[in-house]
Amino acid sequence: MKLRHIKQNFLFRILIFFVVLFSSCCKVDRCEPCYECGEKKYQEYFIAHAGGAIDGNNYTNCLEALNLSYSKGCKLFELDLVFTTDGKIVAQHDAPGITEKEFMNRPILGKYTPMNMEAINNWFKNHPDAILVTDKIRDPQKVYDEFLFHDRVIMELFEWEAVDKAIELGIKPMPSENLIFGSSKKAIDMGIIPLPPHKNSDIEKILEEKKIEYICMSRYYRISGNETFLRRLKEKGIKNYIFHLELPVPISGLTAEEYVWNYEMNFCYGMYANDFDLLASLLNLY
Repeated sequence: MKLRHIKQNFLFRILIFFVVLFSSCCKVDRCEPCYECGEKKYQEYFIAHAGGAIDGNNYTNCLEALNLSYSKGCKLFELDLVFTTDGKIVAQHDAPGITEKEFMNRPILGKYTPMNMEAINNWFKNHPDAILVTDKIRDPQKVYDEFLFHDRVIMELFEWEAVDKAIELGIKPMPSENLIFGSSKKAIDMGIIPLPPHKNSDIEKILEEKKIEYICMSRYYRISGNETFLRRLKEKGIKNYIFHLELPVPISGLTAEEYVWNYEMNFCYGMYANDFDLLASLLNLY
């Protein structure tokens, strides 16, 4: 009887273990956070990459892309801010090599509305719940001087000096991947695979000391064996947004956004998305 009781007790413990395991919100390699609990907003997990895609076109940084992404529920908008030949800031993936006036008189891809800082400020003025996430531009002072809504901007930055300057100005910095892993995208393109930082690494101490809330990196780092490190950052409350969603998606039939949402949210906080049909469906917009 005693042996039978021990076996029953053992089986009961095993049953409880699996009930707890499978009732947990987050499972290995497939994260389903408790979004339905109402504790977080879906919009926080999506950044419109270069304004978001429009008509299948990425990287337009145009007015129409912003409007489309916003209509699907997006609230965070990344724009590539670069300089014209006369020193003015415009939204384009690469420096245009022309003056601001010439840039504004040339529709993007022949049909979309280009944006300079006046247009960007007007758009964010008319969308007071939207947040600007910058890329390319490296000067926090310039953004502080040009963008009117200092409490609604996050800057991706590539040097610690720029991070410190942003903090001084009250702008939220987002250290980029080269500051997290100590290697550049050029090194990655050359096939040099970065090693994941060890536990309690210097970079984690720096992020904590500077009270960094946001970081960003290529999805490359997720699929290069850094899962433990990325999970650790997430546990520390650091919001890591991943880009390069176009890297291989192992499951056919899913968009890059759907795959990341279903299988990689254990390793990041959110994503730089091109398409927002997923977000719109999560918000029950259609």
